Amino acid sequence: MLEKAGYMQKAKTITIDEEGFPTEIIELVLDGKRFGIGMDDLKRAIRGKISARTFQLRMNWKQYVSSTVGLAYLSYSGKAMNIELIDGNRYTVSLDSLKSLLCKRSTYAPVARLPMSSAIKFPSLAGDSQRMLVTC
Repeated sequence: MLEKAGYMQKAKTITIDEEGFPTEIIELVLDGKRFGIGMDDLKRAIRGKISARTFQLRMNWKQYVSSTVGLAYLSYSGKAMNIELIDGNRYTVSLDSLKSLLCKRSTYAPVARLPMSSAIKFPSLAGDSQRMLVTC
């Protein structure tokens, strides 16, 4: 059984990336901690092309991207986006609710905690990947 752990929403403030440029991100709130995923990386991850880096967010007059703390990747079924943090915690969000968030039909997407498992499998980027397009 999945347990609710947080939510995703579009960032409400300007976020500065590693190079000092403003960037659009999806804000991820998990267990009271704030993370971010770059919008362009997330869209490519939805298509199954890459894994998107998950960043720690910090505030100092503006919101800044800090260190990389995990990856977000398309699930094997192609129906969810899985988020795996360096500390071993794993989360998932339905692809339908994530697409609804990206297309501005909803303001947030609920995120659930995945049970811990002994074997963590990352998707193969070399093989055939299912193409998922974001259409608004």
